[in-house]
Amino acid sequence: MQATQSLPDAAKDTIRRQFDRAESDAPIVLWWDDGNYLEDIIEQACSDLGVHLKVAEETPLELRANPVDDEQVWYVPHVKDPEDKEGDYDWFRDVEHTGSEVELSIEDLTVRVFGSEQLQAWELKNATQTEDPVKRREVARILHDKLTGVQLPTLEQLRTQIVTGGYTDPVAFVLENGWGDIDDEPGTVDQMKDLLTGEGVDAVANEADPAGIVIATRRWAVAEWLIHAGADADAFPPEFRAETAGAHDLPELKSVLNNTASPGIIADRYLGETVWTEVVGDVEDPWELSDCIVDAALEHRLWDEWHASFEAGDYETCLARATDRYEALRGSEGFHGEYRGAYGPDSPWTKTWEQAAEVARLAHRLDTWDDQTTDDVVALYADEDEGTWQIDNAVLKLVVSGEPETKLSGDHPATETLADLRMQLQSEYVDYLEDLGDLVTENVEAGAPFVDENHAYQFFTKESTGLESGQSVALFVIDALRLDLARQLADELREYVATLPADAPEFAVDESVWLGTLPSETEFGKAALTPGEVSMFDISLVDGDLQPLRNNRHVTTNRRNSLLKSDGWTVTREEDDGWQSTRVAYFKNDLDNIGEKELSDLEEMLSRRVETLAEFIGEKLQQGEWDQAYILTDHGFVLLPHHVTPEKISRPDASTDSGRRWVAGEDVDEDTPGVLLDSSARLGYLDANVSVLTSPLKRFSKQGMGDARFYHGGLLPQEFVLDFISITQG
Repeated sequence: MQATQSLPDAAKDTIRRQFDRAESDAPIVLWWDDGNYLEDIIEQACSDLGVHLKVAEETPLELRANPVDDEQVWYVPHVKDPEDKEGDYDWFRDVEHTGSEVELSIEDLTVRVFGSEQLQAWELKNATQTEDPVKRREVARILHDKLTGVQLPTLEQLRTQIVTGGYTDPVAFVLENGWGDIDDEPGTVDQMKDLLTGEGVDAVANEADPAGIVIATRRWAVAEWLIHAGADADAFPPEFRAETAGAHDLPELKSVLNNTASPGIIADRYLGETVWTEVVGDVEDPWELSDCIVDAALEHRLWDEWHASFEAGDYETCLARATDRYEALRGSEGFHGEYRGAYGPDSPWTKTWEQAAEVARLAHRLDTWDDQTTDDVVALYADEDEGTWQIDNAVLKLVVSGEPETKLSGDHPATETLADLRMQLQSEYVDYLEDLGDLVTENVEAGAPFVDENHAYQFFTKESTGLESGQSVALFVIDALRLDLARQLADELREYVATLPADAPEFAVDESVWLGTLPSETEFGKAALTPGEVSMFDISLVDGDLQPLRNNRHVTTNRRNSLLKSDGWTVTREEDDGWQSTRVAYFKNDLDNIGEKELSDLEEMLSRRVETLAEFIGEKLQQGEWDQAYILTDHGFVLLPHHVTPEKISRPDASTDSGRRWVAGEDVDEDTPGVLLDSSARLGYLDANVSVLTSPLKRFSKQGMGDARFYHGGLLPQEFVLDFISITQG
């Protein structure tokens, strides 16, 4: 039964009828309001009618002051004979000859908004009367809020809101709040049962107490969603067979998730508890119900089936199913970044299935990477779409995603299996690195590897046209930006420039593969990224030390800065200093520093640093006036799992200089551990015999150097295959 008018309209009708009955030409309507809940309603009614309103602020005697010779309403914010007021109000009897009295509270006026259905409205009033002033204020607030707007409620909606304290849907209230603050008086319990059965929850019909009503309603709602997802309705008791009109009708619990501010509480309640164990156990294919995100019985069976598929090696099916479940648990994102219809991306249930998808994706890549036809290690590793660099990226993501299953209920099967899968895949990752190292060895020993690749020491020569054209250029040299991190940075920069204002410059972000200078350490890599002719750069043994040279002069940090400055660059390591120049070279070593410190949360810090770099570089591009920007790096790195410790091996007697992953000397030969790079390698800049390690599990022992998980200097693609990013304006 729909309300036929608002409270102000009902007040206007009441006042106009009283005026029409008055004997006086300047009638007065005296309105007594029990509780002072109608003052703004009467004020609006009088304004619409164009009649004068007087409000008694302290005492009704005030209404006699400043008489008005016209229609008017006197409003008194209490009952006619209040027990807590002194005085006799008989002096108002003369109003009977000039107008009339109205004694209507907000509850009484509510009855009038329902027109011909006033009898049922009186039942509503009688059912919600209370002596508790706090509860009465709440009832008055609900009536005022719901009966003053454009969208008027039904009597049943009002009744529900009064009983539940504001909810229009009694089922949603119980599903989210249980019994809440509803009193457990028999009359109220009966009202709530009537409201729920009126919404089709027949399961509560025989329940006599609030706890039983709550349990039955929640079981009914879980059954409804299972049936909506495709479960056989006949598998449930008759009183739990919720009817659904079609795929576009939402289960009640999904509707609750569309509107709740507490999805985590609902997740704990409806995914942390088993409800219909036998029904779910009899379902032939539980994945047909994967859109249903309630009932731990279903959740547990889905995980067990997924894990069985993983153990059978069906990784593609595992990836598809985990992705589907993750998306169902996450829900859909709204315009303001909120998630509706599910538990959102931060729920441990959502994160667990997100990690399950990452586990399946990584397992598939580790299982199939060597199926590619190419033996070219650079192409195999760096291919944008199919390259094995994505294995590094997946391992990093896996570690960063943490241990989401530890926040689930203890009986969730993921708490027993997911940690083992993470450990298993990280062990397989080390095997992959060793196999990749063997492939690098084969490439080098086949003769003249990497001849047709871009080499970092050639950068300033190959880019000379743009660099020397008078354009403004920003150069970002980021230490240890491994290829997968560089590609993540490029993607985030594309997202950043895509959100710039319409009047901001347009930027194109492009990437290209370059090879870092071998040995892949900072001293050599940074020296290579320095202006100068290609033919004048080499790496040679000088008095037993392997040194990078320009024009036969050792390129130290100071020398590199001098060469850059002489070529017109402003060199800076600060985020706020030196950026006024039109040719800026920014150097940052924090990625390398993070790795060298062997921090316990290394993966997380690396990932976050890429995010902050994208924001920093994006802001500089937006604020500056550069025509071109480049993001370069000197080397990548190997990052071993936590449980793996590399073997320290002794430097051979023939070496004269060494790092973590290389040795150099006049007498270094094929018998030296690692892969020999000599004149036959035809690298174009290496004028010494250098043996470089390809095994990820070996390091040369050197004083002052620990056994960190993070290191570089060797000949794995992760260490020397790089991604350079160019950003062009216009």
